[in-house]
Amino acid sequence: MTNTTQFDDACERPIDAETARRYVASQLGLFLLTLGHALLTWPFPETAALFAGGIVVAFAAEAPAIRAGLFSHFLRPKIVGVPVSILLAWPAVVYLAVRAASLVVDGPLPVAATAAVLATLADATVEPRAVAAGAWAYAEIIPGPRLYGVPWWNAAGWLVVVFVTALLPTAV
Repeated sequence: MTNTTQFDDACERPIDAETARRYVASQLGLFLLTLGHALLTWPFPETAALFAGGIVVAFAAEAPAIRAGLFSHFLRPKIVGVPVSILLAWPAVVYLAVRAASLVVDGPLPVAATAAVLATLADATVEPRAVAAGAWAYAEIIPGPRLYGVPWWNAAGWLVVVFVTALLPTAV
């Protein structure tokens, strides 16, 4: 469990129940829609690699960061501090970014790199709103600039984790 005194004001007023339900429902809906689309339009091995592997990669990135006290989530239910809806949303966002990237570039590395940039830009629009709503909060452990309460290293993490996740379908 992280020490909530190290987080900024969003931690003192976590997300209200109705807003939390909307976040979780939208993340679950995004997961189901993208998984359904992938199952209908992509080979099953690639779909399984991206979605199942994406959940594993997301957990491997989120759980240690939460344990280190870098941030805390207020959505439920959780597995070792990581909301299940976040684990489902990760591969869904990566899938959309991979499919969009594959329309403009060819090859596993260019697609993964482009998908990483696209997903990180998409996150840049969602992240400040989620912090403001109290869905999660960032600690002040790592210095550096923040944009609307979101630290610089969040974008760096998105670039790396999306890049790795986007390469999973090429491994099968």
